[in-house]
Amino acid sequence: MFNGRFYMGWLLSAALMYIAFYVFHGLLTNDLLKLSIPSTVFLSVAAFVYLMVGFGMSVSFKSTTLKKNIRAPYKRGLLIGVLSALFLYAVAFVVGVSFSYKITMLNAIVDISWQLIEQCIGAFTVTIANTLFYREEEAHTNFMY
Repeated sequence: MFNGRFYMGWLLSAALMYIAFYVFHGLLTNDLLKLSIPSTVFLSVAAFVYLMVGFGMSVSFKSTTLKKNIRAPYKRGLLIGVLSALFLYAVAFVVGVSFSYKITMLNAIVDISWQLIEQCIGAFTVTIANTLFYREEEAHTNFMY
């Protein structure tokens, strides 16, 4: 289970999700300017969280139970991305982690939409790392169906 494909998917997905997070919240919306804690602390904790999210996605992708029920790797990746996004958004919403002082329906829709995009980037990175780098004996499995 813990092979090169696992580590590549884990670390690359964490890095890409972190970059997407920073581009959206730091450059496009300037949300990082609204922080009440030092930005270095926040960005360090965010990096750790994305490492854990990437690890969870990689473990989920390799899960034999999930593989048994959803054989197509890209469908499995999509499910992992969507469920991860909904879970992370729900946790952030309940805990009250938000860059907006007043949460409107528009803010919620934009936030959940971005969370879905960000986590699907990570999940598809895990999927690609695990499907492009395979051994010949693994090539006969259902690849796209």
